Amino acid sequence: MNHSPTAPQDQPAPADILQPGPCLPRCDSPSVPHLITGSLMRHYRIAAGLSYQRARELTAISNKRLHGIELTRSPLTEETARTLLHAYGAPGEDVQVATALLRMGHAHQAQVDVVQSGSWVSALREASQETLIFSTGLLLPVVDATAPGTPARGRATHHCRTVLLLHEGALERAPAELLAQLIRLVDRRAITVRLVHSQFAPLEGWLTEWTLTAGSREGSAAERARRQLYVRHTLQERFLARNGHPALQDRQIIQAAIRHSLPTAASADQLRQAMLWSRSRAATGGRRNPAAAPSDGPSVRRPA
Repeated sequence: MNHSPTAPQDQPAPADILQPGPCLPRCDSPSVPHLITGSLMRHYRIAAGLSYQRARELTAISNKRLHGIELTRSPLTEETARTLLHAYGAPGEDVQVATALLRMGHAHQAQVDVVQSGSWVSALREASQETLIFSTGLLLPVVDATAPGTPARGRATHHCRTVLLLHEGALERAPAELLAQLIRLVDRRAITVRLVHSQFAPLEGWLTEWTLTAGSREGSAAERARRQLYVRHTLQERFLARNGHPALQDRQIIQAAIRHSLPTAASADQLRQAMLWSRSRAATGGRRNPAAAPSDGPSVRRPA
C-alpha cells in the first residue's frame, strides 16, 4: 500500500531538514527520523492526557502498535503520524516537520534544527532515561535545554538523568549570572555537572547523547544502544543528528569526555569558584582581584 500523502497535504520539507546520510544494508537499528518522531508522538499523547486505550479509540490504531511506534518498534508512515498528531492536538507546524522527517526514509544521519527548542526538546527529554551533554563553551542553550519543563496536566514531571560534561574553557567566558543559574540546577539535582580538562577539546560547540528508553520494559545494554541518539552542534554549522554506526565517533567523544572529567563534588566546587571569580572580574571592570579569587582564574585539576 502506498501511504504517501496526496496534494495539497504533500508539502516540501521545511528548510531546516536537509538530505540524510546513507544507511547500512540490512540495518536493524531505528532511523533518526523515527527516533525523533516517535518521541514526539509520546510527548503529545501524554500532553493530551491520553492512555493507549483512549488513543486507540480515537485513532483505531491498536495499543500494541501505538506503544511500538513510540519505542520505534513498529513502522510509522507519514499518514499515521499525521493521524496521531492531529488526534493528540499537536500544532500544524510540528505535524508538517514530523511528516517531512519521515519522508527521509530509513536514515541514520540528518541535519535537523528542530531538535534544539520547543516541543521537540521536551519530547526527547521525556522519552529519555538519561542525557549526556558535552559542551566546550556554548553554555546558554545547554542550560535552557536542561532546565526542568512544565509537567503535563495530571502527571508528575518525568525525571531524566542529565549530566553536563562542561569544558574547563567555558568557565573563563561564562557570565556569573549564567554560572549561578547552572549552580541552581545542580543544587536542585535537576542536572549533574562534571568539568572536563582543557586538554580534551575535539569539537567547538556541544554534543548531546539522548538515551530514548523511557517507557521501555527492556533495560538491556543492547536496547540502550539501539535507541541512543546523538545531536551535534558546532560553530557555524547546523544541528546534525546521528545514530547507529554513523554515530560511532560521537559515542567515542562522549566516553572520552567522561574519562577526562572531574568527579561531581569537585566539579561543583570549581563551578562556585568560577562564579565568584566572574563576579569579581565584573565588579573590578576586568581587573584582577586576588582577595576574591585565584589570580589566574578558574582552573580544573587534571583527573587521575
